Amino acid sequence: MKVLFLLKSEKTPSSRIRIMDLVPGLREKGIVADIEMIPTSFWKRRALFKNAKAYPVTVLQKRLLSIFDFHELRKNAKRLVFDFDDAIYHKNASCSPDPEDYESSTRMGKFRRTVCGADLIIAANKVLAGKVAEVNPKVPVRIIPSSVSVHNTFLKTDYALSSRPVIGWIGTKSTLRYLDLIAPAFSGLRSKRDFVLRIISNETYRQPGIDIEFVPWSIETQDSGLCGFDIGIMPLSKDPFSEGKAAYKLLQYLAAGVPSVCSPVGMNSEVAGDDEYCLTASDAGQFQHQIERLLDSCELRRKLGQKGRRLVEQKYSIEVVSSSLASVLNEVEGKKVSGK
Repeated sequence: MKVLFLLKSEKTPSSRIRIMDLVPGLREKGIVADIEMIPTSFWKRRALFKNAKAYPVTVLQKRLLSIFDFHELRKNAKRLVFDFDDAIYHKNASCSPDPEDYESSTRMGKFRRTVCGADLIIAANKVLAGKVAEVNPKVPVRIIPSSVSVHNTFLKTDYALSSRPVIGWIGTKSTLRYLDLIAPAFSGLRSKRDFVLRIISNETYRQPGIDIEFVPWSIETQDSGLCGFDIGIMPLSKDPFSEGKAAYKLLQYLAAGVPSVCSPVGMNSEVAGDDEYCLTASDAGQFQHQIERLLDSCELRRKLGQKGRRLVEQKYSIEVVSSSLASVLNEVEGKKVSGK
């Protein structure tokens, strides 16, 4: 079966993580993925949407279209699937404490139009699936998490600390702000321990008095960089936008066998599993405490690193997730989809 995937951009992380990384696995399951980037040109979009007639299933990945574009796509697509991995119905309001700062009638209008017009929705986690059910209880929803590779050669096997322990974080510059939430943890830790904060990103992070090592992100080197972390961190603010995140940073740490500390927000809580696979911390003080626990215990680092890796192999690997996606696509092509 051929499936048309409509993506925002090759440079968009969700396009790569949610679709492009899964293409080989889909092919093994008998699904040929034809991938097209949605063009900026009005007439090229018209031509692309008309091409959907040739496919039994079309997948629109995360993009919220204008009313005219969505009408054209819906008119031509035999079966339309919408996939998303962020709270795109909200504004990204930079850790604002006011829930109203995240509200957007424009985004919600486009989201409502999409989930009411699609044949099936694929959401990355329970929070996002719940929003779909709230907006349109009739549309079937399937939860398929984002995936990470478990076939790289950069897997942590030695849990002895580096000569200067490395506390690491990976992400885009738009999420660097989450580090500010736990800045007091770094200061408090610095008064007791020697460590380096390693940032893998497209922009560096600065905090006075903290030794920060900046590593420019690239797809080719991210796995080796992650493996050099002694401890990985994923702080999040508890807000409507952050609660919809797909825990991708945390999954990357766990795939590399890196013991980690995360905020128990949204999907992070599910992945952490009551501190079974990752330690959780709700504020800067707790982050400092949990990091100190990991620094003090090689056995705890090894236990979390190894259990986290096994969890990813079982639930979040590219092979497992691509198989789940193939099943859903075959399901919708056979028109057997129904509510949750």
